[in-house]
Amino acid sequence: MRRPSSVRQSVFATFTLATLASAWWGCSTGPDQPSTTGTSQSASSATGSTGGAGGMGTGGMDVMIDGGGGSVEEAGACTSVSAAAHPIDLDIIFLIDQSGSMTGPKWIGTSAALKAFFTDPASANIGVGMSLFPNHKVSKCITADYETLNVPILTLPQNTFALTNSIPADATLYGTPTFGALQGTLLAATSYQDAHPSHKVIVILATDGDPNSCGIKSIYDIAALAKSARSYNGVLTYVIGVEGSFIPNLNVIAYAGGTTAAYDITTDINQLSAKMAEIRKVSLGCDFAIPPPPDGKDLDPGKVNVSYTPKGMGAPATLPRADDLLDCGGKPGWYYDNNFTPTKIVLCPESCTTVKADISAKVSALFGCTSVAN
Repeated sequence: MRRPSSVRQSVFATFTLATLASAWWGCSTGPDQPSTTGTSQSASSATGSTGGAGGMGTGGMDVMIDGGGGSVEEAGACTSVSAAAHPIDLDIIFLIDQSGSMTGPKWIGTSAALKAFFTDPASANIGVGMSLFPNHKVSKCITADYETLNVPILTLPQNTFALTNSIPADATLYGTPTFGALQGTLLAATSYQDAHPSHKVIVILATDGDPNSCGIKSIYDIAALAKSARSYNGVLTYVIGVEGSFIPNLNVIAYAGGTTAAYDITTDINQLSAKMAEIRKVSLGCDFAIPPPPDGKDLDPGKVNVSYTPKGMGAPATLPRADDLLDCGGKPGWYYDNNFTPTKIVLCPESCTTVKADISAKVSALFGCTSVAN
């Protein structure tokens, strides 16, 4: 396991939301970004193996998370008492480009995909909110104007009518103020995540163009927003590139937001519905809340191990701990949603795929022993 980066050691772990907002203005992505040239990676292949089916997502597997600090026997083995954990709730904020270039077939396809997602039974019990950009104001880049979502987060199907009713008949507004819109939306997302620490909050940005309305802000300035939200409290940013967008630029934002690469639908707007469903599947993957340790003990994030027992029988295999999703490196393992104030254990894509395919799987976490690093 690599040592935590300077980003994960930053003051974001203790900043209030107001402080975070001011800190974002001066943040840059630095070397933690891919190049905007060359061949882009397919997001569907890069992230598609992470999740399982819709709903709560655990199938029949027996998931056990240890509830107390371990003790050491004479032989040196750690022992602990396990307690059942439950999959976390998912909340999604859609940030949809409604600039004039989205008019016609692209807007028809976007509207149809959103409505299909909102009414899909697989979306039931997911919290969903939505923001549209640009807005109707004279100055379209003001961050605070996007902090209040067009439709606040509520669970589906309770929120279905409000969401579908908020979709305009056509995209007719001017400009692509991605910086201001994404910054405000991410502030709303991180605030909601702070208020609901046992949930998983993500943002899905769908756009057909490069930013052109917020002064000299570059694609790396925009990516810095996604990186800051991810580092602060784990909010991920997914990006979908509609016809007209430059996918290598959108890859920079997605990479910074912790989702590896943008979803490329530049050749067919009708793929939008499938990509939204794929993101839902990925996000309803192997994320589990960490129950509070019993007896008033404090959680020591460096002394947690996670094991997987195939079919719930035999000897368990200890999974190595990674720093984050990118550190998984295509290998089995797990990581925290936040390395300093963790609330969730997340299985790496390789382990998640294995566990999802094993309906009798037993996943356990034992507290009290130094984590086995990858």
